[in-house]
Amino acid sequence: MPRTLHSSREAVEHCIVVGWKRRVRGYAPERVTFCGRSNLKACIPSGGQRLVFVSCEGASTDALLKAILDAHFGRIGDQLLMMQAPRAESVPVLEGVFARVLGIGGYQWLPVEELIKVITGKDAANRFIGGAADSESRRLALVRGDRQTVVVPFSMFEETGTGMKPDFGALAFTDFGHTIKLGEYEASADAILYEIDADYRRMLNKERQQNERSFGASLRRLRLQKRLKRSDFSPLAAKTVARIERNEIAKPHGKSLEILARRLGVAVDEIETY
Repeated sequence: MPRTLHSSREAVEHCIVVGWKRRVRGYAPERVTFCGRSNLKACIPSGGQRLVFVSCEGASTDALLKAILDAHFGRIGDQLLMMQAPRAESVPVLEGVFARVLGIGGYQWLPVEELIKVITGKDAANRFIGGAADSESRRLALVRGDRQTVVVPFSMFEETGTGMKPDFGALAFTDFGHTIKLGEYEASADAILYEIDADYRRMLNKERQQNERSFGASLRRLRLQKRLKRSDFSPLAAKTVARIERNEIAKPHGKSLEILARRLGVAVDEIETY
């Protein structure tokens, strides 16, 4: 059975991103701080906030650790997420300084800008920001946006109706944590969480009772029934199909609707009857 490794759901009060060199827009400064390795001490609050540090490279992790140790305190309750694996020798110290350390080795993550938006968002627990595959145990460890880790078996990812099989050696995350990629194979965070998390099932079923008659809900039910993935509707992008299913786009018209219906093998006006 899938197993939840961390049961707590902790809110992020502030996220400090270390070593991100690109210009970033659209983040509320009261929630996210971007800083370089040279000004770390000035970026770290003296206390009173629950922090998540995101280190973008190995050198950033070393600089962050030095800044905290030089300040002569360990930040109980703070968390560290590393986009690159740290030096092996630093791991015991990192685990002693931070309440939780993620990314010690073998992880794949969302792109940094997407990852930060997810972990500071209201529905962080409903998306996956990263994870790792273990071919020996045949398990995936998947990290939710609230930094909980869940472990699921490879067998959860069945061959699609078009014969597509998952490639566990090519794990990736996209669509702001809504989609897990295993090579060309795609799986939705919704489907995984629905199977392994009773609280998520209750929440989603409540939402479905309110939205089950929407076009997006009908499209998703029919797509799953046909065992098709969102990327099977070319030239429509998978992200567009996902947005339609989440009712972020109103019922499509014209050519888009014809593409959906043709691939699903139904008449255009039959989609919303499912």
